[in-house]
Amino acid sequence: MVSPIRVAFVGLIVTAASFSLDSATLAQDRWPDVRGPERNYHLTSSSAYPTKWSVATDKNIRWRMPLPETGHSGIAAWGDRLFLTCFRKLDEADNGPQGTWVSQTRGYCLDSNTGKILWFCDLPGQRPNQVNGTFTDSTTPTPITDGKHVWFVSAGGFMACHTVDGQRVWANGFEVRTKHSAKQFQPFLHDGNLYYTMMRDADDPLRRPQTATDYDKNSKSGWPWMHVRRFDALTGDPTGIIPDGISVHSKGALGLLRGETVLLHAKGGSHSPPEKPYGISLTRLDDQQTLLWEQPGLSFEGTHFIDAKHAYCFDKDDFVVLDLATGETVKRIRVRGAGRLTAYDETAGRYQSAVDASNLKPKNLQTHRTNIGVGRYHFFMSGQPGILGRIDLQTDEVSYLQVPIQVVVENGTRKFSWTDFQAGDDTGSGFKVEGDRRRLGHGFGHISAATPIVVNNHIYFSTVLGTTYVIDASHEEFDEHSLVAVNDLGPPGETWTLAPFSAAGGHLYQRTAKEIICIGDRP
Repeated sequence: MVSPIRVAFVGLIVTAASFSLDSATLAQDRWPDVRGPERNYHLTSSSAYPTKWSVATDKNIRWRMPLPETGHSGIAAWGDRLFLTCFRKLDEADNGPQGTWVSQTRGYCLDSNTGKILWFCDLPGQRPNQVNGTFTDSTTPTPITDGKHVWFVSAGGFMACHTVDGQRVWANGFEVRTKHSAKQFQPFLHDGNLYYTMMRDADDPLRRPQTATDYDKNSKSGWPWMHVRRFDALTGDPTGIIPDGISVHSKGALGLLRGETVLLHAKGGSHSPPEKPYGISLTRLDDQQTLLWEQPGLSFEGTHFIDAKHAYCFDKDDFVVLDLATGETVKRIRVRGAGRLTAYDETAGRYQSAVDASNLKPKNLQTHRTNIGVGRYHFFMSGQPGILGRIDLQTDEVSYLQVPIQVVVENGTRKFSWTDFQAGDDTGSGFKVEGDRRRLGHGFGHISAATPIVVNNHIYFSTVLGTTYVIDASHEEFDEHSLVAVNDLGPPGETWTLAPFSAAGGHLYQRTAKEIICIGDRP
């Protein structure tokens, strides 16, 4: 079994159901998990969604509600319910030599009309992760709901199923590997099963032995492999495993191939992950978890994406397009040292004409996990502060657009800061998080920013500072006319988030380390 921590059914009769996210019933302005109703961070809706707002000036904000503690899961939305994860109440005892490290989290259910907390559950993880980590922490996994149940996962080593009214159905603890123990992979439901990444069980004869020292993040081979594992959604019982390993850097991408659900997953990334060989793979989510193909040798940090015909990822210098059916390379598009840049001239107070962008050579080609495809274009936050990128998949052209780093409000007036910024990760409880100072940067480059979402051809990019860029993905030229708005999620120095947006019922939902926000018209 997965864990000695096991909670049985308590006075609850549950009928069998299919939880495949390709059900048409999920397509109507619901956001059932981090990937959204179309499973690719997209929502196409007849509803109009807000594109311009300001939390700092209370413009176009329906409601705000303080959260009990920090966290950065996404928000699952269904009808009048919202679900997210925070840490349990933090105190000074949680601070050690390396900062604030905690495993225990809480799952919350909120009223989508007011933000009021309806109920919460404890998720007692087993392995501490750094709070407000630069890449992930124990709260990273976004809950999943089908309107009847909700599934919570703590990356500290615990997962549970509840009814949407808060009754616990089952709970499992699981062992967490210490090396990069918080995972980029986000859980999902398919065909009655819950999928998430973890090691094989300790008594599994196929589990690779651990020879590395705990918290040794640079061991090349001394760790048990990570795998995508499958559990019955209504009982928590293990039902399968993808034998091909997965790196802790891989967020996973879902798609359809010949009408069947497939998962694009990867091995590789920084700090020498033990799963080998490095590359990207496609698995069909059938009973056998069939590996369809493997493309070795690509260097990336979880940047993969799927559309109807192709799989996509970045390597160190190029953007790679793969045939979804075969894994064969269709084309490589040079990104590093290529393209044109539309930059802002602060002295003149206007954008300049596009110029050669060959001098844009950041250490990180793109900000981790910030790329998304929309039709013939692929967009991303570059690794250089205040620079967004777009790749034209038909012409191979690369375009860059400079955007402000932060929105500043002075005497009620909003203005943009193009280089300077103020950072701070104020929490809902007032607790002061300690640890890795990189979390307090500008939000571009070597940080795991939120994957953007697309609502009716508008892309919502969000940085750790709470700066949100809304881009018209259909605009022919990628220049200042593509930039619909630059919005804020709170005042400079008081706002911090690595959470992705959610969209449902004509409203946007987002959370920071201190509050949850509903964006849109007031009732």
